[in-house]
This record gives sequence, C-alpha cells and structure tokens, in this order.
Amino acid sequence: MGAMNTQIQSTHWQLAPETDGVSVVSGVDDIHLCIANILSTQKGTDILRPEFGSDHFKFIDYPEDVAVPNFVREITQALQKWENRIVIDEVLVDGEAPHFTFTVSWSLTDDVYREIYRTQVQQ
Repeated sequence: MGAMNTQIQSTHWQLAPETDGVSVVSGVDDIHLCIANILSTQKGTDILRPEFGSDHFKFIDYPEDVAVPNFVREITQALQKWENRIVIDEVLVDGEAPHFTFTVSWSLTDDVYREIYRTQVQQ
C-alpha cells in the first residue's frame, strides 16, 4: 500500500472507499457523504454510538399517508442532530415500499449566499 500524497485543503474531510484504493472527500462532498451515512444507518446499529442514524426505517411498510410524514420527521431530526453544518430546507420522498428515494435539500449554516444543495439517498 503506497503513501497518500493528498494535500487536504479543507477543515471538513473524510476518507472515502474507492474501487482502486482510498480517496479523500472534502467540503460539500464530505457533507453529501455524511448525509448518506446518517440516512443509511439504522439507530442502534452503531455500537459505539447507539443513537447515531435515523429511525425512518421503522416506517418502510406503513401506508404511504402515514409513512411519508414520519420519514420526513425522522430524517429531519436525525440530520439536525448529527450534521450541524447544514440547515434542512426540504425532504422529498419518492418511490414505493420498500424502495424509496429521499432527496434532502439543504444549505450550509454559515453560507452567506444560501446556495441550496441536494443529496439523494436510496433505501
């Protein structure tokens, strides 16, 4: 395994798996990856952080009129707790049980221009 020659220029970064090795994601890409990690983790499955993740998984098999508002609530609460670099603008739910796509529209908390970003996560 070779040494990494990557100069990290951002305060926010993390290692990301790649097919050919390891790469670094930083800035907004880091936030996209963090959102995907939070929404892909069911609460209680991370033994070092039992509260980490989201409880939206509980509502996968509920009727749509019950599931969608619960998805939005659980996703919003999880992201507000675990990703304090962003402000959630909107959570959209698309698809049918058990295959949903969640689109989170968000902006950076310290962004002057309030540029809106979108992160899609498929379940």
